Amino acid sequence: MPVFPNNVSLRQLRAFDEVARQGAFAPAARELCLTQSALSESIRQLEEALGLRLFDRTTRTVGLTAAGQAFLQDVRQAFETLEQGFQNLGDLAALRRGKVRIAAAPSVLAVLLLPVLPALRVQYPGIEVDLLEDSAEGIAQRVQAGSVDFGVGAAYPAAGDLQMQPLVSDGMGLVALASEPLLSAPRLAVADLAHLPFVGLTSDTAISQLLASAPGMPPNVLQTPLRMSNPQLLFEAVSLGLGVSIVPALTARHPSLGLQGDLRFRLLDEPRILRRTLLIQRPRRAMSPAAQLLFNALAGQLRALAQQPGIVLDMDAGI
Repeated sequence: MPVFPNNVSLRQLRAFDEVARQGAFAPAARELCLTQSALSESIRQLEEALGLRLFDRTTRTVGLTAAGQAFLQDVRQAFETLEQGFQNLGDLAALRRGKVRIAAAPSVLAVLLLPVLPALRVQYPGIEVDLLEDSAEGIAQRVQAGSVDFGVGAAYPAAGDLQMQPLVSDGMGLVALASEPLLSAPRLAVADLAHLPFVGLTSDTAISQLLASAPGMPPNVLQTPLRMSNPQLLFEAVSLGLGVSIVPALTARHPSLGLQGDLRFRLLDEPRILRRTLLIQRPRRAMSPAAQLLFNALAGQLRALAQQPGIVLDMDAGI
């Protein structure tokens, strides 16, 4: 455990450094905007707290003792460290530097976070960003452990006392080849998919869990023999004709879907299933300036996407 006498102050150490620098009390007092008597008292108190004389005083000069000379090197090194620390904080506050780590669902990373990075990189090139893809459980665990600044994803039942704030809700819909007749049907119900091969996401994903709890899901959706771990693989499987799938509207905006010109998305009419995406944080933990910057950019992306069908903004006005 560090040892630092309770009765030694930073002001006393600053006074010690300035007297050593000036070699006399009078100019040091002027530099520090103190009376000479106040400066002398500060040095006396420091020597008394340390139990050593730091200066040899004559009528005209003030010189360092051997102990004072050794102590001065340590004090100045400590000041340099403090100054660097204040500079680092200033850099963070001014967003010249900083590191942000965010855990999120794959579609959140691809649709909400990656698109905002080019502009941020130009404006704030000193900020480092780590984007970590994870399941709802993994996101909650990373936030709880403090290994990420915040998470963005679905609620996880065993998330404990984590703070969760709604960001956006998006409706579930059908992803299929453009030639699928159900895409142009007057009304689309999940029961209409019962005769089709289905491609799902693995059971640890929030989307799979949401479908499992929704009413009226046909057996082929709940017990599909083909599951993928992320939307990119799922879209590739659908494009290869391996089946249709159900994903939320935000996930349907994944760049991989855009690259597959033969795929289309159509919102379900029955049942209406909404996925809620949340900001997940540890309680009573403020975001760093860099993390706040990235979240603000994410919120702006959400506001833009909320103009699209099936996407509803849930954010409080103050977020």
